[in-house]
Amino acid sequence: MDEREVKEKLRTWIIQRSKQPKAAGELTDDTPIIESGFLSSLDIVEFVLYIEDLRGEEIELDDLEPAVFTSTNTMYQTFFAQSA
Repeated sequence: MDEREVKEKLRTWIIQRSKQPKAAGELTDDTPIIESGFLSSLDIVEFVLYIEDLRGEEIELDDLEPAVFTSTNTMYQTFFAQSA
């Protein structure tokens, strides 16, 4: 999967599980996901499992810092860019 595909999958997952009635067009790769209300901190646990599934490997606990989940850009850089 290339960068565009990964980010699209991340955005789609977020939109499908979002508790906010926001339009899909409002979520960009720079949108602060938690601050904008797309996901709660509790949703992140399930999201980590989804990211592990996309990667095909577990995420190291050291990589699970709050700043990583700021946007799809930060998640891509942390979890996917190294293996691309």
